[in-house]
Amino acid sequence: MTRIVASAPGKLVLLGEYAVLEGAPALVLAVDRRAQVTLTTIDGDAWHVVSPTLGLETRLRVAADGIAWIADPPPQLAWLASLFARLPWLQHLPACRVELASDHFHFDHAGARVKLGLGSSAALTVALLGALHALAGKPAPSLTECVDCHRTIQHGRGSGIDVAASLAGGLSRFQLDANQAPRIEPLALPNGLHWCCVFSGKPASTESMLATVAAWHERNPDGYGRRMHDLATISSRGVDAVAHSDAAAFLSSLHDYAQTLAGLGEASGADIASPAHRAIAAIARDCGCVYKSCGAGGGDVGITFAVDDVRLREFEARARRGGFPVIELETDPQGLTIASTV
Repeated sequence: MTRIVASAPGKLVLLGEYAVLEGAPALVLAVDRRAQVTLTTIDGDAWHVVSPTLGLETRLRVAADGIAWIADPPPQLAWLASLFARLPWLQHLPACRVELASDHFHFDHAGARVKLGLGSSAALTVALLGALHALAGKPAPSLTECVDCHRTIQHGRGSGIDVAASLAGGLSRFQLDANQAPRIEPLALPNGLHWCCVFSGKPASTESMLATVAAWHERNPDGYGRRMHDLATISSRGVDAVAHSDAAAFLSSLHDYAQTLAGLGEASGADIASPAHRAIAAIARDCGCVYKSCGAGGGDVGITFAVDDVRLREFEARARRGGFPVIELETDPQGLTIASTV
């Protein structure tokens, strides 16, 4: 029996939301909420997939003519067929029990279990690809392979920035080239910065937010182009500030990006800077900190930076009193990790 355990971290997008899809440079931070995939070889020809996090399971067969579900899969696990179909060499591997664990991407809030919006699907994709490659005796998957697989699962959508963070770990400059191929470069935050992550109080639908902005793009391509240009300019400035370890310039860019994102939301009809995000930003401003939502906006989480730890602690206390939980997170320097036993 062979057992392989792979894990990959989640992410916070610091700069570049929306504009990254148009080729702008972006900044993404891997955080220490990790998804874990465990493969264990089993007898028979049916793969047994289990998600303890979701309380779901399903079975399938992998053959030369494609993927065959033994019974209709739960919708939350149907994405596995898209990933498995991209790997024709799976048919030559022994069947496995596949355990998909992403508990750390969820949070108990107001009596409900909610997703935090830290990129669990990307982390699971990277971890599963890593585990399958290890089972086949192949090198770890490349960034391009991971992004292509995740885009297939997401029906062609997504820049791959969350996938890059899960694969590489740490802080990365991320950008798509003219052919939409992803490129990453490791960076480090300027010295002296302190940060924390805050939950806005409700999960958000990235798909819905992107669809709203895309519809506005169709209606008003000139307005969309101007907004993307502004966002790209600010993101480029912020990424350069990090590359030169300029904390003040980075915080200025973070503030400007948040304001410009809010303008994009107002113009497009997308609730990017939701009332909750605006309330958290006001608390941060009163405490001498800088706040920005992370990702598509509308909900999920945001990040607050300060140059003074005392100010950040004051912000955390006031955010909690305001009903906005502070999520304990740290930078995760490790990306994909794989361990196996025979």
